[in-house]
Amino acid sequence: MKTKIILLLALLYAVNLAIISGNKDNEKNITYLDKRIAQQDAFTNMNYKVYNFNVESDVFRPHLEQGFSTDSLVVGPEIMTGITGFYDYKTNGEANVYIQVDPSHPDSINVVDVTADTLDHTGITSRRTEYAFSTDGGQTWQASIEVPDALRSGYPVLHLRNSAAVIANHSEAIGGRLDANLYVDVVPQAGSFTQYGHPNPSTSPFGIWPQIAVYNNGNVGLVSRRNVSSSNPPETLYYSFWNGTVMSARTPIYLTSTNFNGSVGSNMRFHLATNGTGRVTVIAAPVNQNDTLGDSKIFSRTSTDNGATWGPVTTVFAPYTENSGQDTIATAGGSGFIYKPGTSTWFLAYPVSKISEGGALFANAKLVITRSDGMTYTITTRQQVGACTTYAQNMSFVFNIDFPALGFSADGSTLYCVYSVVMPDIAPTNYNQRDIFCQYSLDNGTTWSNPLRLTNTVNIDETYPSVSFWNRGTQGGPYQLNITYMKDPGVGPASFGGSAPSSKNFQIYRKLTGLAPIGISNNQNILKDYHLSQNYPNPFNPSTKISYNIVKLGHVSLSVYDILGREVAILVNEVQQPGVKHIEFNANNLPSGIYFYTIKINSGDFTDTKKMVLVK
Repeated sequence: MKTKIILLLALLYAVNLAIISGNKDNEKNITYLDKRIAQQDAFTNMNYKVYNFNVESDVFRPHLEQGFSTDSLVVGPEIMTGITGFYDYKTNGEANVYIQVDPSHPDSINVVDVTADTLDHTGITSRRTEYAFSTDGGQTWQASIEVPDALRSGYPVLHLRNSAAVIANHSEAIGGRLDANLYVDVVPQAGSFTQYGHPNPSTSPFGIWPQIAVYNNGNVGLVSRRNVSSSNPPETLYYSFWNGTVMSARTPIYLTSTNFNGSVGSNMRFHLATNGTGRVTVIAAPVNQNDTLGDSKIFSRTSTDNGATWGPVTTVFAPYTENSGQDTIATAGGSGFIYKPGTSTWFLAYPVSKISEGGALFANAKLVITRSDGMTYTITTRQQVGACTTYAQNMSFVFNIDFPALGFSADGSTLYCVYSVVMPDIAPTNYNQRDIFCQYSLDNGTTWSNPLRLTNTVNIDETYPSVSFWNRGTQGGPYQLNITYMKDPGVGPASFGGSAPSSKNFQIYRKLTGLAPIGISNNQNILKDYHLSQNYPNPFNPSTKISYNIVKLGHVSLSVYDILGREVAILVNEVQQPGVKHIEFNANNLPSGIYFYTIKINSGDFTDTKKMVLVK
């Protein structure tokens, strides 16, 4: 009878968190049939399978998804890193740097995450930073080491210095004070960390949510927010550095001047990144600094001498208006920041949305990327990824396209962006589910591939993605993208800003591999198949990008036709070399409607037609 009750409760919660009594002697295997997606859309080329869950006391363990493939890449299976716990709130600061691949040993992968035990899912006493590593390209994982050991810590970030892990977090390791500290492994993947704190550890100011960067002179820069309430201005960012022996004193690098009173915001977000040749930039997105339009800005400061001196504060983003001043566009949610190695170009990805339409923030969301040259481009929109337009219940500081993380291929040809999307699907906990998406750019962020949906599960949250800064990929060899994310059968936040039941979540590792289109270097990789991609964006106004693969030298014609079959544009009519090609179609002179584009290669080697929609 008891077993039947357990099974009934599990099914009623629809493979979410179930609070049931029992122990491992009562474990039963529950099979839950996921919905099958019939259509093949821009998000995924997958059909869905059966998910298996084990009832372990009050926890569901999700069955790990097998990999899948598209016509251009292979998405590997989900692999547990061994880091698991009950802490599901990771939005403070920009703690989204959880994975790093060692460029000198590409099969050596390091990960870090924040956890808490089941009795204290808010982490007030049990919050911990855990580190794990793989030596075989992510197939198996070793260790799960607390950093520091047996002490409260949180919001870690991970970088590499001489192949060894460098972790920063805030912890109570010194004098019981919550403060930013640095931990350096003695040798690569030893798991034996030496702690470095700031001078005068018992004296304010104290720092939280640290971000770090490893400089080419061996120093490690560290920036942290002053440990004060978000409602207690001014918010201050402090900068310090470790010289291989000791931490320097903290100095203010950014200070807010006004209180925040806008409608979009979160805790202060900030970043620190270097190009590896002495150039370093700090990004600050404080909620206590508002614009005349009533919402927050994003600022930067740059050093050209590894943080010894800093340039002036400059504005990266400020709210602006559209539609003759009727719509105010503001930033919201998390962000990702990276330098293109060896160059002076940095990239900042972040969501923006209209805030002047009766609070319908989510309906207008899009993810954009701003370069250091001031140019801003759209990565994706709510419509493209199918994000929700309203929340069933509030999730504090979570936007519907959020937590972007950025990385590069080894040869610098490919910029990757992985992010989380809040979907319309509602779990039995009455929270929206979240999934992971991925895109890439071959032209320094100007144009982006179609969104690839990496997860699509019933009553499971996948969120808080991270991507390695460095990923294997050079011309003629395989391109790999290494990511982690949180997989949580308890949909909705339990730690802060929510009321979902506490559930055990798992840090997942996943590898994407393919010659094309991810990581194409100068369009010269060898392609096995002809292919015409769906245009992006679609619908579009007034321009869109069309991509296609050419296997061998040949004549290519690419034309656009209206719904009556009349040719309205000739985009390509020439002999082309093999490779992946991209062309911009501008329909500024055409009316709204349905159009078709047809490619013909060598008068019969390959022909394909796809539909696109122009909406003005």
